[in-house]
Amino acid sequence: MVVVDQALRISHYSANVANFLPADFPVRLGEDIPASFCELVSQLGSEPGRRIQYEAVLQGPAGLLDAVFIRNAQGLVLIEFFPGFHDECEPLPLLTQGVVPPASRSEADSQRQSLLERVLQQTGFQRVMYYRFLEDGDGEVLAEAKQDGVAGSYLGLRFPASDIPQIARVLYRQNPWRLIPDAAADSVPLIGREAVVPDLSCSDLRSVSPVHAVYLANMGVSAALSFPIVVGGQLWGLIACHHAEPRQLGLARLAKASQDVRSHTMGLSAFFAQRRMQLLDGLVRRFSQAREIVHEAGDVVAAWGKLGAWLAAEFSADGAQLCMDEGDVGWGEGFEESALAFVDEWFLGQNTEQVWLAESLPRQLPGYPLSRVAGVLAVKAKTAGGQLLRVYLTRHEHIHDVAWGGNPDKPVERHDGILGIAPRRSFGKWVEKRIGRCRPWDNEVRLLGLKLRELVMQLGRD
Repeated sequence: MVVVDQALRISHYSANVANFLPADFPVRLGEDIPASFCELVSQLGSEPGRRIQYEAVLQGPAGLLDAVFIRNAQGLVLIEFFPGFHDECEPLPLLTQGVVPPASRSEADSQRQSLLERVLQQTGFQRVMYYRFLEDGDGEVLAEAKQDGVAGSYLGLRFPASDIPQIARVLYRQNPWRLIPDAAADSVPLIGREAVVPDLSCSDLRSVSPVHAVYLANMGVSAALSFPIVVGGQLWGLIACHHAEPRQLGLARLAKASQDVRSHTMGLSAFFAQRRMQLLDGLVRRFSQAREIVHEAGDVVAAWGKLGAWLAAEFSADGAQLCMDEGDVGWGEGFEESALAFVDEWFLGQNTEQVWLAESLPRQLPGYPLSRVAGVLAVKAKTAGGQLLRVYLTRHEHIHDVAWGGNPDKPVERHDGILGIAPRRSFGKWVEKRIGRCRPWDNEVRLLGLKLRELVMQLGRD
C-alpha cells in the first residue's frame, strides 16, 4: 500500500512495498508519485469512499499488478496493489441484463440459493452462506452452498450480535467486499511521515483484528470473504465465504462476484418495496372494516367487543385492550390488572414512542409483574377532543427452540494472556429453549401499528 496526500506526495507506505513494486517506482516519504499515477488519482474525485480499480498497472518483481485507488475520509488516497491473477480461468459472465425482483417469498428463496451457488463457483471458496441480521442484532444463516466433501452445516443456525460488533458492521456497509486471504498472516507495519495513522476504513488491506483472527481459527477458517447486502441504507445481511486454506482472488473475480451480490440486493430491495406498496394499498381496505364497526356502535369504547376481536385477528394477538383516562376495556386474554397498570404507567411516563413493540416484557421492563403476557404492540394517540388513548395488543408466552452456532451465553473464555478475552471456541449446534418471549412480530407490524394509531386518532371518543 502507498498513501498519497492532497499534494500527490507519499505520506505513508507499507513496509513490504519493495516486494511488490518495481525498482523504478520511487517509494520515499514526501516524494511525488509517478506522473502516470497522478492522472489516475485525478479520475478518483474528492468524494470520501470513492474507489476505482485498474488492471495490470505495473509490472512487479513477481508479475503484473492490479491496483485500487481509494479516497479516504481524510482526503488521502490509498493505493493498494494486488497480484494480477490474469491467467486464471475466465470468471462467469455478469448478470447485468436487468434486475428482476422475486414475485414471492418462495421465488426470493430460490434466487437466494442461486446466488450462493454462483458465488461458490465464482470464488472457489469451500462454503458460502447467506447471513441475515435479525431485529435484535443477532444473525441467522438462511441459506448455504458448499463444495463436495465439506463437512458440517451452519444452515438455520443463529449467531449472537456480539460475533459481529457494530464497528465491523459499519465497515461492511462502507465497502463492496472484505477479503482476508490468510487470517494467520502477520500484520505489515505502515511507515509514515507523521505518527497519525491514516483512515483505513475503506481499505481491503487493513489488518485483521486479532480477536477476529482467533474467531476464524476456531471455526477452522483460514481465508474469509464477505459481501454486504445493504437494503434501505442498512446492513441487512452478508454473503459470507469460508475456506480452510489461505486463498487469494484477483480483483476482476471479486468485482464480478460483488456485482452479482449488488444485483441480487437491488432485486431484494425492489421486492420489499413492492410488498410495502401492496401492504399500503391493502390497508385502506382492511381498516375500512374497523371504521364500519365503530360507526355502527357509535364510538370506540362501545365497539370494542367487535373491534378488539378484529384487531386481534389482524395482528395475530391474544388480547386487545384500550386504556382511557376513565378506565379501560378489553377483549380476549390481555394483561392482568397489575400488569396493565405497570405497562401503562411506563408507556405514558417513560416511553416517547407512539408505537412500541416488545417481544419479551420480562427482559425489557425491569420489575414487570408475573403475567401470561410476554409481548405487546403498544399504540398511543390523542383524539381531536384531547384525550390520550392507549391500545395494547398482547401475545402470550411462546416457548420454542432456537438453534445457535455454539452457546451464545457461554462464559467468557480467557486466552493465553496475549489477547485477553478470546472469542468462542465451539460453533456446533446448540439448542436454546426460549421462554419469557412471545411469537416474533413481523416487519410489517410497525407499519400496521402506525395505521392503527391513525385510526384511533380519527375515531377516538371525544
